[in-house]
Amino acid sequence: MQIKTKILKSNKRNIIIASELLKKNKIVGIPTETVYGLGGRADNDNTIKKIFNIKNRPFNTPLILHYKNSECALNDIFYDERAKELAKEFWPGPLTLVSKIKNKNISKLATANLNTVAVRVPSNKSIKELLMQLDFPIAAPSANRYGKLSPTSAEDVYDELKNKIPLILDGGISTVGVESTIIDLSNKKVVILRHGCISSADIEKVLNCSIKKISDVKILKSPGLAINHYQPDKPVRINAKKQRTNEGWLGFGKIQKEFVKPSLSLSKKRCLKEAAKNLYKMLRLLDRNEIIGIAVQKIPKKGIGIAINERLFKAAKKK
Repeated sequence: MQIKTKILKSNKRNIIIASELLKKNKIVGIPTETVYGLGGRADNDNTIKKIFNIKNRPFNTPLILHYKNSECALNDIFYDERAKELAKEFWPGPLTLVSKIKNKNISKLATANLNTVAVRVPSNKSIKELLMQLDFPIAAPSANRYGKLSPTSAEDVYDELKNKIPLILDGGISTVGVESTIIDLSNKKVVILRHGCISSADIEKVLNCSIKKISDVKILKSPGLAINHYQPDKPVRINAKKQRTNEGWLGFGKIQKEFVKPSLSLSKKRCLKEAAKNLYKMLRLLDRNEIIGIAVQKIPKKGIGIAINERLFKAAKKK
């Protein structure tokens, strides 16, 4: 039977519809404050298989599990004082913690058969209300084709996965626009696996210790570690100063007269938070044009700009 995808505005009635689908092992497009996720119950192997197959995602990349509150998330892992302090400071919010798994009911496919699991408590109102209807966590990678641009609206999810899932819950535009910060607490040393809007400095301030940046990826403990990721269909050229012939332009600040269309600015005010929120949306808009590629102006590597540069570096990597 052919699936016909529906987009439903997030309200009490439609959240209940989404929750009933999830309980029946269906896959739902769900809003979060970071990007939209492709959600399914985390305790069912068949559901997790569906998520991987819909995305065409390799099974060696674990998924992030989303919980209704800190207590539920911490109960599923072996946690220490570091996890408690970070949860107290940043949850609900765009922080993912990786630690050794305690809950044996979680699908091993969701954890890529590792002894660790990635967990977070989202702050988006729609997914919070959805999770309150459930007695299991939601596994939810970004709702897009594997390695491609993450979606920040219900319409983006529809463009990526139409007629592959029954429902997309429309909770508006994602307010952060880039994926969560991921911190690995499974060993004595604290390691940042992926940058987001919560910075290394923010983490170090809470834990009163230095954070190690992952340098050699042998085991994928979390999403976002693949070298080719966050990619539009058109090739991306980063730290560009000029626009080449038949090339789209993604700037930071006011766009000068010499740049021709298609050209967009991540933030005319040079605001990094605004740039992060616009990043995937504007890359997606430029990707629809008849151009040979997308040139991106240099973005400052500070605050959330570190996360933006991390995404752009992977977007520009040739396969």
